[in-house]
Amino acid sequence: MSRWRPATAVLLLAMSTSLTSLPPAAAEEPTSGLSWERCADAPVTHPVRCTRIGVPVDWSTKDSPARVDLRVAKVTASRPEARVGVLLFNPGGPGASAASLLTDPAVFADYFPTDLRERFDIVGVDPRGVGGSQPISCAQPPDDPAATRFPTTARQAGQLVVANARFALSCLDKAGALIRHVGTESVARDLDHVRSRLGEERISFLGVSYGTMVAQSYAELFPHRLRALALDGVVDRAQPWRQAIEVNASAVEDGVSRFVAWCAATPTCALHGQDVRGAISRALARADVSPLPAGDRTLNAELLATALNAAISSPGFFSFAAKGLRAIVDRGDATTLLPFSPYNDLPGRAVYRAIACQGVTPPQRADELVEATRLSRKLSPTLRGASDGWDILSGCAGWPIPTSWRPHGWRVPSDFPRALLLSGSHDVSTPRPWAENVHRQIPNSVLLRWDGDGHTAWLGGHSPQAKQAAARYLVDPATPVSTVSSSTR
Repeated sequence: MSRWRPATAVLLLAMSTSLTSLPPAAAEEPTSGLSWERCADAPVTHPVRCTRIGVPVDWSTKDSPARVDLRVAKVTASRPEARVGVLLFNPGGPGASAASLLTDPAVFADYFPTDLRERFDIVGVDPRGVGGSQPISCAQPPDDPAATRFPTTARQAGQLVVANARFALSCLDKAGALIRHVGTESVARDLDHVRSRLGEERISFLGVSYGTMVAQSYAELFPHRLRALALDGVVDRAQPWRQAIEVNASAVEDGVSRFVAWCAATPTCALHGQDVRGAISRALARADVSPLPAGDRTLNAELLATALNAAISSPGFFSFAAKGLRAIVDRGDATTLLPFSPYNDLPGRAVYRAIACQGVTPPQRADELVEATRLSRKLSPTLRGASDGWDILSGCAGWPIPTSWRPHGWRVPSDFPRALLLSGSHDVSTPRPWAENVHRQIPNSVLLRWDGDGHTAWLGGHSPQAKQAAARYLVDPATPVSTVSSSTR
């Protein structure tokens, strides 16, 4: 787990920066040679190479001396005679390092099927503010335990807004102007500049989880630069916060039901044969009385619910969720669930929050925050409203750094390249209804539905069949993937 929670954390970012706040895409710049060197964090035998490419902090004033040096990694096609072109990708987060994913040979080989490694130069760019591209640093932690993330009164809503603003200002103090320009549109413009420096007329793009937001921004700004577009774990940015919460909270409750069913059918589950929902209720009630010890930390009920939401996001984590609940019920010890909590990676969570809040429009008034809490808890009662989407919306309420982004559907031409969308039937982070809606918005798109649990087909091995189908599509966008069947479990 590279950030504060497993790779599930992409969330409801039905969001990016304003599409009207920057000028039209600039004319193509002349390409120039790049100096590729061995990546310092890669084994000598691994054929990955790294470089740095400078971009303006603010693309609307690109002649400004303020710059960001992007870390770029590349692994060239292993079959150069069959090379298709360049595949750019964003693995999600926000806050995931694409470059570092390429520098680890085992991770690289697992992440990219053979067809992609053979046929593409695969290029990973650490987004601005992330990894090796001037990472964001904040002086305050992103969460204040004194301010509830689930306000039920106007006073509690006000306390939450103040806590969020305090964190945001601490980021502005340490990160400076960059913190205002880390939304998906700026990242998309960075990626197109990288494309230009690589000397490529068109690219193929793979967006996973939050990476689908980056991909969507790129598609809107530079539709003529895309050869193929694959989106896995699709976020629907057309939905305002109420609809987004409804879908996300309902998906979490479905995820709880799937976890309960797994435990009933799995003899090795630590709660096999027991009332699993009752165990969750008792664990949360115990944390209400007093925060539970968890290693060198403690988890209150809200943090415990957040950890459980992360733990039920993938079948690979189900056994940990059951063991963690059993330890709480039996001994009051939450240590097993600590890796799934916001405490797992506080610096990563700070980056995650700071980037996400550049592209959300959360409830703006105290009464709306209270209404949102009630709605989320009504639709996801077992975990008391905890979800990836709620974490972002509540964490960005009162964010003092302005954003002009508003929910909107796709804006691509009718001759947009045939895009492929992947969606699992029980994804608690990016639910199926989001993919269905985006599918209806994109001309000529294909939605590959796979049946099973887990956030995205790409991450965690949730659907190897769907992942392979996407690889075939990226190699040849005319591949008839609409007939491919895929399932897990």
